[in-house]
Amino acid sequence: MLKGIIVLFREGFEAFLIMFLVLGFLKKSGGHQLNKFVYWAAIIATIASIILGFVFRGIGLKFEGATEEIFEGVTMVLTALMLAFMILWLIKFKTNTKLIKDKVGTHIEKNNGIGIFLLVFLSIFREGVETVLFFLVPEEGASTATLFMGGMIGLILAFMLCYAIFQGTVRLNFSKFFNITSGILLVIAAGLFARGVHELQEAHWIPELGMAFDLNPEKHPDGTFPALHEKGSIGKTLTSVFGYNGNPDVLEIISYWSYAIIVGLLWIGFERKKQPKTF
Repeated sequence: MLKGIIVLFREGFEAFLIMFLVLGFLKKSGGHQLNKFVYWAAIIATIASIILGFVFRGIGLKFEGATEEIFEGVTMVLTALMLAFMILWLIKFKTNTKLIKDKVGTHIEKNNGIGIFLLVFLSIFREGVETVLFFLVPEEGASTATLFMGGMIGLILAFMLCYAIFQGTVRLNFSKFFNITSGILLVIAAGLFARGVHELQEAHWIPELGMAFDLNPEKHPDGTFPALHEKGSIGKTLTSVFGYNGNPDVLEIISYWSYAIIVGLLWIGFERKKQPKTF
């Protein structure tokens, strides 16, 4: 549930932020007549994402054995790559608010509702695709209902925060907020990428290089797992949220740190090229 809250809060915040930004620009520029295109874009993008989720879920349920491991592994790796794209895109986004404002202004001048619709639809649908991929990733010890509940909590929190910001009741340093949440997301995504590599190793798509280390404590005499074991109460949460593995393969370690370092360096490089503008 915790991972669902964290990821969906971040995904939802980005989508709601763009929607409220566009509505705010329309209000200031006297383009109220175009508000309906923002609302319709949000509704249709959400419905399209849900349909896509059912399609992917239906495909996944048909797989068994090694084919299921391949599907899960590919989904995990793809989700991690999408999350990396989101982290890096947000760096550009937080410096390009003026660009969005200029686009909205151009559409208002031309009374171009379709342009407003596409701007909001594509932004929200992108978040929807990332969310769909996230929900396809099996979470250790969590049911679909638990994942859904966590996701809904995250989305509600994201909406409430965005609404409060644009009502002027909450002031937020967007640069720090995005940096902190991006850092958390980077750790989650790196773990997801390593888990995907593990699943593909299980399916014999990727060779195993041997166990790097074993931090899993011995089972209790009654057969239960200690709290810090990857299947214990604490270890299971770390596995679910951050992709922790108590006895990883060498390639998993390499995959985790390669992903984290590459995305981290790209992040630093993008930050140095841009001079953030305030919202």
